[in-house]
This record gives sequence, C-alpha cells and structure tokens, in this order.
Amino acid sequence: MRICNKNDLPAACLWAGAVVAVVATTDNLLLRTVLSVPMVFLVSGHTVLRAFGVRTTSALQHLVYAVGASLSAGIAGGFVLNAADFLTPLGWSLWFWAVTAAAALVAAVHRDRPDLPAWPALARVRFWQGTMVMLALLVATGAYALAVRDEAAHREFKYTEFWLLPSPPGNTGRITVGIRSAETQAQRFDVEVTLDGQPFAVLRSVAVAPGDTWTREIPVPALATRQKAEARLYRPEDNRLYRSVSTLVPRN
Repeated sequence: MRICNKNDLPAACLWAGAVVAVVATTDNLLLRTVLSVPMVFLVSGHTVLRAFGVRTTSALQHLVYAVGASLSAGIAGGFVLNAADFLTPLGWSLWFWAVTAAAALVAAVHRDRPDLPAWPALARVRFWQGTMVMLALLVATGAYALAVRDEAAHREFKYTEFWLLPSPPGNTGRITVGIRSAETQAQRFDVEVTLDGQPFAVLRSVAVAPGDTWTREIPVPALATRQKAEARLYRPEDNRLYRSVSTLVPRN
C-alpha cells in the first residue's frame, strides 16, 4: 500500500509550532503537557522515520519505531542544549520544532523516491497492550511534571550569609555584623556576640526579608591587645545554631 496522506508532515510542523507558542506564552502545566507529550514521544520520531524512509510492516511497529526515534532525538537534544546552556522549556520546544521541521523538509523533498515506505496497515492492539502504553505515558508525564516542579523549587548554592568584620584602619573600637537572606520568605534571627569567649551583645528577632541585607555596627572597647570577637546566628523557632563567624578586633 502506497502513501496517500500528504498532510502528516504539515500537521507535524504545525504541532511543533504550537508547542513553541504555548511554551513561550503560558506557564499552564496542563496545556504544556497535553501538547508536549505527543511531540516528545511520537511526532518528532514519526517525521524522522519519514525522512529516513524506514520501512515498517504494521502500525504497532511504526509506533514503536517512532517512540524510539523521538527518544533518540531527545537524548541528542540534551547534549546540544546543555552545551548551549539552554536547558529550559523553551529550549526543548525549539529543539523538537527544529528536528520536526528539518525531518519534514527532508521527507517532503524525497516524497517521490521509490524506497519511501508505505503507510503501515493498522494492527489489532489488545486491551492490555493499550493499557500498558497509557500507563507508560502517564508515568513519563508524571516524572516530567515532578522534575519541572523540583527544578523550580531547587535553589542551588543559595544560603543565608552571615559575617563579622573588624573596624577599618583608623576607626578602631567597632565591629560590623551582617546578614544577607536567601530564604524564600521573611525570617527572624537572633544574634549573639562574644568577646574573648564572654557574652557581649545580644540582638533578638532581627527581621530580614528575602534578598535583603541587614548590618549593625557594635562598639567594642579598644584594648592594647587583640581580642577575638565571635558572632552566632540562631533561628528563634528552634534556637538552633545556624551560622557562626569570628574576627579579631584590632588593638588600640
């Protein structure tokens, strides 16, 4: 049976373009998933098979080949996008659009070659086979959704900074303690300062908003010998030590 359907390649390109448009204009996870899953697991692989003229004997075989080709395109895309530092939803949608468009163009140019495979005849798919395919798609979709959520919530190398600095030259008798918050919501901290191991200053319920910086200069006695100042940062809700820093107070 020869290929009679001339609309599959334009339809694949339109689908890929729709995925790019949706990803670029909306954050709706359901809409993105509905359009992206067929693109990632089937449409791109189908156009690749058409471009290479892969012969299949049944619809089920064609489906398996298309899924495999799609996954191969996705793996290659991972390397390319990682090298380009573009591992984002938009980057992935543009990659699959490029693969689909390029494969469709090659298939369209060679549409009339004699070795182009015919559309496979429909094969009977048993209920359990269809159920397993649907379960596999649901698992893959769920894993993708969890990965997107975890990526959005992951804050690599972000933490609340805490420092203690001595006074600059010519301005002895002061130390500066500071907090820069990288938390997701406003936090309160307790700050305790000691000099040579003895309690010296306590600051309770210091409120710091996300991304803000709090500093405080604390006068200290200027002695003829150096003193070791240490500051500890606590969370009031559990009174557990969160950060600890120290410095030397210049002698007078």
